[in-house]
Amino acid sequence: MLSVSNLSVQFGKRVLFDEVSTQFVQGNCYGIIGANGAGKSTFLKIISGKQEPTSGHVHLEPEKRMSVLEQNHNAY
Repeated sequence: MLSVSNLSVQFGKRVLFDEVSTQFVQGNCYGIIGANGAGKSTFLKIISGKQEPTSGHVHLEPEKRMSVLEQNHNAY
């Protein structure tokens, strides 16, 4: 359904993640965990198309669509 191939993100000399490849399959539930600054939010921004990776690509199957529910810190 959604695949990530050889995804890398680098800010200056700092490599956030390098050559990440995975597939998200319909019917499964996924969680992304990690320490502060590990790249969780950056990864989600990349797969949702809000940020470009340094290299690699994200592929969403044809006829599929993705929705994102943003967290609004000022709502409460």
